[in-house]
Amino acid sequence: MALNEAGAASVDKENEGHPVTELVRIATRAGISLVPGGGLLNAGLEIVYLLSQQAARYMEERTSARFNEFIESVFDGEVSPEITENLTADDYQALLSGCVADMENEKAKYYGRLAAAIGRGDVTGSARRYMILTLTQLSEAQLQMLRRSLIGLHYNMRPARGAGNLEGAELLQLADAVQELEYKDLQAKSLYIDEKLTRLAADLVRACFRSDELTPEAIGEVRWHEHYLSIIFDSSQGDLISALSKKSWENAIHSSNRNVSTLDRGESVLVISPRVMIMRNAEIPSYLSILKEYFKSDDILFVDYHGREDLIRNYYPSSEIIDAAGRLTEDVAELVMIKIRSAIAL
Repeated sequence: MALNEAGAASVDKENEGHPVTELVRIATRAGISLVPGGGLLNAGLEIVYLLSQQAARYMEERTSARFNEFIESVFDGEVSPEITENLTADDYQALLSGCVADMENEKAKYYGRLAAAIGRGDVTGSARRYMILTLTQLSEAQLQMLRRSLIGLHYNMRPARGAGNLEGAELLQLADAVQELEYKDLQAKSLYIDEKLTRLAADLVRACFRSDELTPEAIGEVRWHEHYLSIIFDSSQGDLISALSKKSWENAIHSSNRNVSTLDRGESVLVISPRVMIMRNAEIPSYLSILKEYFKSDDILFVDYHGREDLIRNYYPSSEIIDAAGRLTEDVAELVMIKIRSAIAL
């Protein structure tokens, strides 16, 4: 079928500048017949030359764009003339050649950053050539796996469910067979040994990524808060405890709970101040005097179901008290979490 000018004009503007789009336009202007799907028929030698020129221009533009990003990344690494002596001409040429020849445009900045790291003296000796060669052999996806692994070494991150830490296939985002193969390739290259990131792999990641890109937030994950929410209760009725545990997870806070009778056992983890004291038991509490031996007024938030504020004030005159009588469990849990988020500035 012949592609006319009207057909060429209908090409989606989102494809403006795409090499295939440009080739179609050249072919249309030259009157070349096209088969469905864009295949060329009966293209003369002159037309093939025109198309080759366009492809060459595209390659030149792509190379220029990569070179610009490479250079920007080098100087973003704060390489001063005084320390560029660490970056030899051979290293520079190897990095630039690898950048231009790489199949993935996204990797241009990593070549520049590695050049900057070598220039700063962060990467020295035989590690320089090893990292340059390794970078040319890795895909963007594999670099991201290494990056996520390094972040996982330094931060505890909340998984999709549960109170553990983000790790394994979930951390690396291995969702299909291709990604599994890419991970196995990283193991074959000894970037992982016994499923653990090697030191050289970690150094490569630090060379290719800025420090602000090596945080949980930079990869769309959430780090656990360093301290636990301590929940103390006087009744086995656990609806509020469950609700608070759920909301704590949603706010990336671990929670622990224990009966008020076990205060003498101490706490094995660092906890947020204030702790939460749930007063659900209908009996008049006899534990307030004991509680006072362990916690100060600003270190405990009372959740009172039986209107005992006056009694609480006798022992804790300045503590915050949430009146939970007649309120829905979810509402009480949210009131508690508002106080906790404020205390830890979330």
